[in-house]
Amino acid sequence: MDGEVAYGGDYNPEQWDAETVAEDLRLMAQAKVNLVTPAVFAWTNLEPEEGQYDFDWLEEVLDKLHQTGVKVDLATGTASPPAWMAQKYPETLPVNEHGVRLGFGSRQQYCPNSPKFKERARALAKAMAERFASHPAVRMWHISNEYGCHISACYCDNCLTAFRGWLQDKYGQIDALNQAWGTNFWSQAYRSFDQVGLPASLPTFHNPGQMLDWRRFCDFSLRQLMLAEAEELRAVTPRLPLTTNFMALFPALDYWEWAKHLDIISDDSYPEPASRASAAQVAFEGDLMRSLGRGRFLLMEQAPAGVQWRLVNSPKRPGVHPLWSLSRIAHGADGICQFQWRQSLGGAETFHSGMVPHAGENSRIFKETVHLGEMLAKLAPALTDTCETKVAIVLDWESEWARLSAIGPRQYVFGDSIRAWHRTFFEAGYQVDFVPADVAHDLSGYQLLVLPQLFAVSDQYAAHLKQLAEAGLHILVASPSGTVNEHLQASLGSAAGPLTDLTGVRVVEHWTGSEALLRDRLYADPHPLVDRITSVINAPGETETVDLDVEVGSPLARALEQFGKPAPALRGTVWAELAELASGVDEADVQVLATYLPSGVASDLAGQFAITSRKLGEGVVTYLGVDLDPVGRAALGKYLCAKARLQPTWADAPAGVEAVRRGSYLFLLNHTDQAKELAGINGQELLSDAEVTGHLVLAPRSVAVVAQN
Repeated sequence: MDGEVAYGGDYNPEQWDAETVAEDLRLMAQAKVNLVTPAVFAWTNLEPEEGQYDFDWLEEVLDKLHQTGVKVDLATGTASPPAWMAQKYPETLPVNEHGVRLGFGSRQQYCPNSPKFKERARALAKAMAERFASHPAVRMWHISNEYGCHISACYCDNCLTAFRGWLQDKYGQIDALNQAWGTNFWSQAYRSFDQVGLPASLPTFHNPGQMLDWRRFCDFSLRQLMLAEAEELRAVTPRLPLTTNFMALFPALDYWEWAKHLDIISDDSYPEPASRASAAQVAFEGDLMRSLGRGRFLLMEQAPAGVQWRLVNSPKRPGVHPLWSLSRIAHGADGICQFQWRQSLGGAETFHSGMVPHAGENSRIFKETVHLGEMLAKLAPALTDTCETKVAIVLDWESEWARLSAIGPRQYVFGDSIRAWHRTFFEAGYQVDFVPADVAHDLSGYQLLVLPQLFAVSDQYAAHLKQLAEAGLHILVASPSGTVNEHLQASLGSAAGPLTDLTGVRVVEHWTGSEALLRDRLYADPHPLVDRITSVINAPGETETVDLDVEVGSPLARALEQFGKPAPALRGTVWAELAELASGVDEADVQVLATYLPSGVASDLAGQFAITSRKLGEGVVTYLGVDLDPVGRAALGKYLCAKARLQPTWADAPAGVEAVRRGSYLFLLNHTDQAKELAGINGQELLSDAEVTGHLVLAPRSVAVVAQN
């Protein structure tokens, strides 16, 4: 974006008359909009009949945008195929798991493995590239939209044929598939790939290995659609970067794999405005996209106020939209865009907010749109810097898919442990990266690596982690980790599998609570002792615990005491493990940090160790056999950061204030309803252009950005 923060959103001029488009251009200039994304859902306007393209209307709009100084992220228009395709080629429509072919009249009504759909999508992308290759407004390509959002899997005959071919390419011989899936159980063995079906509607439990491969295949199928369009675009316009919008920690797609093929990482973010926990979600998604984007990304979509698709659609409170937007800049974004520029007059998203709402320019929302544009225009200097972090959390889609596909040991919400551990470090003021479970990924800059329930682990990756620990890396392994291999086959001898050699702990048995006790820990009310930021944000089941004994006076006990909880007061929920030291491990190298007390889920494990710390070469490996509650995670996180000699971004940040450093720029975000006085801050504040000399007052729900050399 030529050294400026990108600002704008999806733009759909095909929905409006010429008078409204002229007004749009005037208001965009007023709001300092410099990037819009047209044609996302315009296939029917771009290709009214098969092979008959009409690009004149779009070129006229692009000309006007260019004259206004607005750059274009041009969409290929393939997100939702037109009515003629459904009518002429009904086989392009997707089939659900019950065998019902879905109809036309919504969006994303396509089968990922339909040859005809792929043919027409490629043709449109090619025609768009040829027509607009040299248009001066076009600065990047936006391929399709939110892949997998509504149709992440199709169960038609095309998909069955493609799945069988994918399996044959993967396994070569049917015996290899049978071995990987364990098909001798329940008499499921196959004699040829032609016998393999789809994991659609079944009498009872699916085969876990088949379901895992099905998830891999569905991800592969959608990625091939994206790559087909990318091939056409790069052939004609190799100078233009490509993107497609991600959707945070989306379960259906392995974004590590997708990111390898894109020039710009972008995402869509829709936190719940009525939840205090959303401040943590905004930071989580920013850190994830920055990690996928190798240091930077573009926020492609967010709502200026409310959305239309929740049961209750709360608006963002005054100041929250700019606050969350600048949080994204702090966490690595180079641009802030919205869905959409002008709120729709009709259709399914009539009541989804826009930068220009139904009330027009004389409205709170548009005034905030203008205010945000003015703030972002002042932040261009910060784009030269990136975030530097010393803490990394392993996020592996393959492992999460394995855990979802497994039948037991307990039901699991995709990514909940990953989110929980990120929240722990967010609340404590530490900046975090995410990393894949890949031996090729460089971890040299990190001092602490967290494995939050890495359910599936390969021998190769476990050996790699041991080498890193021996070289000095501090590692936390939170159970259940290493429980299965890449084929979802159980680890024998120890439920920690190949990680046993890393942790020095042999896991004998999982010890869980009852189904009724499972709850969503992430969106429960924040805990005031440790949720320093979200517990003070104002936004108009029964449990059973695992209690742990911590030695009085130990470093972990002292960490607990800082939260006003004297030892023994470490507590977990639902999950526990019976474990012992692995064979050949020197007891002198292992310190027991906590043992079970005779209460709750783990009452029969009293006296057995729950948390250990092993000295391994120059590093330390901590094993956690309990699903700790927020206070427990905070205490253990504090202990681990002290061991790794890590400091938070700003140790003296008051409650409710998030501090994020992007290079030499300190972002201070006040998430509360009260003004906050900050002491010890020095530098030039970019938004006000004021010199800060030791004292700064942050208004409620506001941001300061201080340049510090």
